[in-house]
Parts: sequence; C-alpha cells; structure tokens
Amino acid sequence: MESVFHDALALDDESRPAFLDEACGADAELREEVESLLGAAAVSDQILEGAVGRAANDLVNSPSGLPPGTRLDHYEVIEKIGSGGMGQVYVAEDLRLRRRVAIKVLPPELTRDSAALERLRAEAQAASALNHPNILTIYEFVEFENSQFIVTEFIEGRTLRQFLADGALSLDESIDIALQIAAALSAAHASGIVHRDIKPENVIARSDRVVKVLDFGIAKLMETGDSGQTAKLDLTGPGTLIGTPKYMSPEQARGLLVDARTDVFSFGAVVYEMLSGRAPFSGETRSDIIAEILKTNPPPVMSFAHRVPKQIAALVTKCLEKDRNARYQSMADVAADLQAIKRKTEFQSQLKTARLDRHPGFEIGAVTAAVLILLVAAAFFAYRRSTGPSPALPRAPTLAVLPFRNIKGDPQADFLGFSLADAIITKLGYVNSLNVRPSGSIEKYRQGELNLQKIAADLNVDMLLTGAFVKDGDDLRINTQLVRVNPSAMLSQNTFHVKYDELRTVQDRIAQVLIKELQLQLSPTEQAHLISDAPVNSLAYEYYLRGVDLYSIGDFALAIKMLEKSAAIEPEYAPTWASLGRTLTTNGSLQFGGRESYRRAQAAYEKAIELNPAYPEPRIYMANLFTDTGRVEQAVPLLRVALQSSPNNAEAHWELGYAYRFGGMLGPSLSECERARALDPDVKINSSAINTYLYLGQYRKFLASLPANNSSYILFYR
Repeated sequence: MESVFHDALALDDESRPAFLDEACGADAELREEVESLLGAAAVSDQILEGAVGRAANDLVNSPSGLPPGTRLDHYEVIEKIGSGGMGQVYVAEDLRLRRRVAIKVLPPELTRDSAALERLRAEAQAASALNHPNILTIYEFVEFENSQFIVTEFIEGRTLRQFLADGALSLDESIDIALQIAAALSAAHASGIVHRDIKPENVIARSDRVVKVLDFGIAKLMETGDSGQTAKLDLTGPGTLIGTPKYMSPEQARGLLVDARTDVFSFGAVVYEMLSGRAPFSGETRSDIIAEILKTNPPPVMSFAHRVPKQIAALVTKCLEKDRNARYQSMADVAADLQAIKRKTEFQSQLKTARLDRHPGFEIGAVTAAVLILLVAAAFFAYRRSTGPSPALPRAPTLAVLPFRNIKGDPQADFLGFSLADAIITKLGYVNSLNVRPSGSIEKYRQGELNLQKIAADLNVDMLLTGAFVKDGDDLRINTQLVRVNPSAMLSQNTFHVKYDELRTVQDRIAQVLIKELQLQLSPTEQAHLISDAPVNSLAYEYYLRGVDLYSIGDFALAIKMLEKSAAIEPEYAPTWASLGRTLTTNGSLQFGGRESYRRAQAAYEKAIELNPAYPEPRIYMANLFTDTGRVEQAVPLLRVALQSSPNNAEAHWELGYAYRFGGMLGPSLSECERARALDPDVKINSSAINTYLYLGQYRKFLASLPANNSSYILFYR
C-alpha cells in the first residue's frame, strides 16, 4: 500500500485514476485506503501552502518592507525607496538581464478581487505599450507567491515634490517641466489611457532635465461607446476615489465617470504649484480639500507669483475650470498653447520691444535705457564668466559631410548632390556628441577634384563623409565612405539602395548608420528628436531638396517656389519652414520683397519652431533676421535657447557674437566669436570677429585676421 500511495502521489490528478485502476485491480479495500491517504495529503498541502502564502504576503506588505537581498521571482531587492496608497516601491536587480529596475508591490486590498486584479493587469499591459520619452517604461506585471507587483525602468533623479520642497520653481523650469508632462499625457490620451493621479510625486526629473511621468500602471483605460460616454472601469468599484485629493478634478472627487479632461485639471493644479509654490486647493482633512475643489476657485496664480505672464496664468485658470466642458478639451491643445506662449514670452522677460533702423522700410525706434542696461549687464556677466577660469570646450569628434557626386551626370538629378549632404547635416545636428560642419562650409566643394587631406585641414575636421549616387529610372543607389584623415584610414563603406519614391528615408538611414559606426551615445531626448523630424511625403521631400539646392546656388526666387510647394504638400516638416524662412530672409536682404519678405520669413521660422522646438536652425536664422532689423534684445534670448540644446553649434555662437556687437557689447561679442572659431575655424564668424577687433582697437589681431581675398563686402556687412 505504501508503495502504491507514493507512486500515486507523484502523479498529477489526471493520470492518477488510470494508475490506481492498474495498481489496485479488483482490490477495492486497497484503493479506498490509498485514495483516503491522497485526500489527506492534499488537505495538508493546501493548509501549508496557505500558511506560506499568507506569511509571504505579510512580509511583502509589512510596514518595514522587504529586506535587501529578498528574491521576488528573478528580481533581487536592493532597497526600499518609497511607499504610498498604491503600494511599496523598491529598487531591485533584474538577475536575468543584469539591470536596475523599480518594483511596485501592490497592497492586498487592491488585488484580492480577481476581477479587479485582471483589470489592473490589463491596464498595466496597455500602459506598457506606451513608448514615449516622457513616460516611465513598464516592463511586466508579475504574480509571485500570492503577491503582485509591477516592474518598471529605474530612474535616478528627483521628484517634482522634492524640487518644490525649496519653494516655487523659476518660470523657465516650470514651463520646461510642464511641456514634458503635457507631451506624456497627450501621448497616453492618444492611446486611450487616462492617468488619474497626476501629482508632483508622480513626476521625476533626471539630471539631464528629461522628465518622466510615473504610475501609468494604475491608470484608467478609456472605453468610449457610441454615445461618446466614457465607460467606467474603476479597479475598486463604483464611487471609489483613485487619486490624490489636492489634484483631483471635481468629477473625479464626486466619483463620476472620468475622461482625459480629468488629467487636464490635475495638470493645471501641478503647474499652479510649480509657479506659486503652493497647491491651489488645501484643507485640514480630505473632506475639506474635496469641498474646496467642488466649490471654491483658487486665487489667481499671479497673486503669489507676480513674474508669471498673463497668458500662462490664463492657461492655468482654464485648466482648472470646474466644468470640464469649459476646460481644455485635450492635453494636445494645452501643449500647443503652452508652446506658443513660451515662444512669445521667453524672449521678452522684463524687456520692451526696441528697434534700430538698419534696413529700409522698418520703423525707426530707440532702445530704451532700461533695455540697454539689462542687455549690457547680462552680457557683461556672461563675458566675465567666459573670460575667467573655465574648463576647456568639450572635444567632440568633428565631421564634414561633402556634397555627393552624380556618377551618371544626369542634370535632372544634380540637385541631390548638395541637398542630400545638407539633409544629413541637419539630421546629425541633433547629436551633441558630434560636431558637424554646417552646410555653408561645404558649398565650395560641389565641383572639382577632392583633395581629402586639404579639405580636412581647411575645415579642421577629424573625419569626412564622401558619397556618390546613381539614379537609374526609379532606382537610386548611394555609396558612402567614412574617412578618417589623421592617420588616414577608411572607416567604413556603405551602399544604400532605395526606390526614388522612398528618397525621404535616405537621410535617416545614413545618419543612423553613422551614429552606430561612430558608437555615439544618444540621450533619449536626442533619439526622440532624431525620429521626430522624418518627412512623410516623397514628392514634398523632393521639392524640399530642390529648394535647398537652389538656395545654395543663389536662385532664391525659384528656391522659394520649391519650398512653398513642399510646405503645401507636407506642412508638418519643420526643415522646410526653416529653409523657406532663410531663403525669404536672404531674398529680402537683397531688396527683393523687402519688409513683406521679412515678415513671411519670421512666420516661417515660428512655424518651424512650433513643429520642432528642439530644432536649432530656425532659432539661429530668426536671430540673424532680428539682429539685422534692429531687434537685438529679441535675438539674444533666441540664441541662448538654441545653445542650450546645441552647445557646440558654431553658427549659434557666431550669431550671438554678431548680436552682441550690434548691441554695443564688444567684450561678450569677441568671446562668442572666439568660441565659434574654436569649434569651427571656417565658420563665417571670422568676419564679425575682425570688426570687433577693429572696434576694440586691437589692430594687430585685426590685420592678422583679414581674409585672404580682403573682401570689402564681408567687412562692410559683417
């Protein structure tokens, strides 16, 4: 009997009856004894399993938390880093992938209901599909020994709550963080997910200023029926409040159905607190806070933060409307308005508009004393900082992308030679760890034999990317060579085959291959910016490339037509608007179109910045327009913003030096010019530096810096 019992115990429930039929045969008494023992064993196992499970669950959810070294499946706890109503949070080691992760262990009251647990799992799964640089990545939902936990990426940084412990944030910090939160929520809402618990504790900023929104794993999954009503999928049942009282929308506080507009309200409450240093709603108890949210309008944010522009205050007030129909209807609308307000206000803080009459057709004006004092003071302190002891400029590898050669000599395809190189340069301009020479430096290499050693010396670069292309009907083949100059070596050769109607993909493919070959480490922000400016329409992209090529050979009128055609077909491609603005500016400076041309150029630049705020070129081009039309006080902040995202951009440093010089700030002007020259000796800034040497009475440096051709145009214009 003992032998039969142990053999039967080792089998699963399905296999056991057949085994007993054979082992016991006609001996009914033996079978009854064995089945009795098997039943007792099962009860014992259940009791033991339940005791172990309860013990494990009690340990996981105890106030003191899990001790370091505890294993949860293939994760090993390192330390506890937080706790709250939605569970305890630990940093842990993923033993399989050898990476740090964050683990949120959910409390038993949230998971004891099987239906609620299943919905929670579904929501975590939906949230894990969100792929956005400002949303914390969810790796998996795990059930282990009667405990459930969500595993996410681990972020080293400070929560917004920790930042607010020191009081209100600056206006620039507040807007920067708000824009990133808005981008995250807009992306989530587009995927049908509402957060429902936006608060400072759920926003974290890394050291590189990238903001992440946390806890999408407990978000509400939107489900809209034919009537447009959002169906209720609350995890804890009807009438239960999920969220933090101070930041709840009125409809959420009342336990009503919620949609994306509840996040708009919570976002407004968080922005209010960033700007003022205090929450818009408060009270001694949870009930007091909810009563305020339902019945009381908070004081205008400007009551506590006088520096806040009226447009920002109005945006916050609109977010905090108690009637959700009066609120912003989407986070995308909030983000668009916030970006527009930023553009209008960031360059004019405490400055009044002033114009200098340097071009026909523009109003004559005088810079007020206050404006001059502020500009000179700011530039002086920047100059003092730059001329004092400071670390050397970071030495990023330098690269020039030369115009591609048309092997077949087809004149209809000639435009690709320069414009493809320019497109690749534009794309690589987002990578701060690589210093790429601007397209203006390579125009002179369109024709003639290439002496790579001499070109590299002239441009002061480590590497050259050369290329050739063959267009054969609808087929396009591009060969590229990445060459290191000193010591001379061929680093790579690549061939790209595309159909001509897929021409729009070439710049991305070549740029990505280069980044990989040079082993450049991109931040998530850089990676996102690389992806964001991808053309969609092939015909629009061809018009764009033709416009760029025509600009480079000086046919501005036809270039404008090509770029306008491109923008009409695909109005969401920022480089088209930037190039159109530059072409209109140049055309206007040559007295074609004049004042109207400048106005159209500024509108094109603003459109490019609206489409891609991280794209530096439109800010640089618009700053040049502002300086040339006497608006130095608007040009300088534009360039400072451009240099925040592209600190190694020689053109931006040159334009800043140029603006400072026309504002009478010669010391800061020279400092910026010399920074630009250190980054790119061939950049056009040399002419501006020459004039500054002359004005400062540094005549030896002035003479030593004269260009070889002694161009009077350069000296006059710059």
